[in-house]
Amino acid sequence: MDDLVKHISQGYGTECHAQFAMDMDGKHQVITDYEPMKLSTFRAFFAKEGTVFEEPVIYIEQAIITVIFVCCAAPMYIWFNKDAGVGAGDASMRVWLSEQERRMREFAMIMTVLASLLLSFYTAMAVSRWWAIRTGGVGGIKSAAMELEMLISQMVTQEPQVLDSIRRYARTSLILVFMWRRKKLGTMKKDLVDMKLLTAEEADKMLTWDHCLHETVWAWQSAIVCMLWQEGKIRSDQLLRSLLEECSKGRAAVQCIHTHLAVKIPMQYVHLLGLLVKMHNLVLAIIMGVLFGAAIRNGEIIICVQLAGRTLLLPLLFNAILLINAELSDPFDGAATDFPGLQYSNGLEKDGSAFVEASQNMPNWLASRSPLPK
Repeated sequence: MDDLVKHISQGYGTECHAQFAMDMDGKHQVITDYEPMKLSTFRAFFAKEGTVFEEPVIYIEQAIITVIFVCCAAPMYIWFNKDAGVGAGDASMRVWLSEQERRMREFAMIMTVLASLLLSFYTAMAVSRWWAIRTGGVGGIKSAAMELEMLISQMVTQEPQVLDSIRRYARTSLILVFMWRRKKLGTMKKDLVDMKLLTAEEADKMLTWDHCLHETVWAWQSAIVCMLWQEGKIRSDQLLRSLLEECSKGRAAVQCIHTHLAVKIPMQYVHLLGLLVKMHNLVLAIIMGVLFGAAIRNGEIIICVQLAGRTLLLPLLFNAILLINAELSDPFDGAATDFPGLQYSNGLEKDGSAFVEASQNMPNWLASRSPLPK
């Protein structure tokens, strides 16, 4: 019974379907979490915030399709019983349409199947690239930073400046990706200093090379490891190698993000797919509009509803998929569905600090037998 109540509450409760937090710019919110159960019930009809239905483009496209549909339905309604001017005996539009309706529906179905097939491939590619950015990119940055933090704090030193710098430089690398995609590198120094990710001196040093900063800043992480090695605090070659490998993994994670953002799905494919979807929507609106005008004249109400529903739903669905894929191609550019950069950055800081605190507050039996180097 408790499980039933829980599922009903999750699926139909009055809570919002998603959780939002203020973005880095402090001007709009981004999604930090959502409830899949609510989006799997009829609550999905009432979910708009954070969904594709907040995009004005989808309503503009739908308005255009509706206008075309009406413009094709009206002439057929008016000239339904007039001579078509085609074939032997100049048959009426009613007779001509009855002969052509099957072919028209078949052509519309062919366009629908082809567009659906290509859209499925496009969506699969877009989602896989988005997931690679999230796991191999953002997740890789965090993984490398946490490994460095844990190994150095446990086996090398607990010097606050060293451990704090590891976290700050990793967070800087991530935030610089957001700044790059949002074209805010011009105010980079002020923003990074205000966010307490870099000091003014560090920001000035970074500006001296000013190229692919989100990736090249990982040279500073390697420099920290090399400094500790030269100071004799790293006591084995194996540990040195492990730490340098983590620095390489962090740099590779940023490169993964950069590659997926800078090298998009081939433009020819995206253009052809967009052209195909728009042609499908146009053909569907024309054919369904003609059939709708005839169905009204024949008093076929159910068919009218089917034709109007097909014209409204299919283009809406296809346009929505195109827009979603466009959003997935760059989850850093400032849209409401982007990655929550501030949340990720703060999470990295808290997790890294927790590793340090854990190493400083071990059980007595462990702390007495495994003293950490200071």
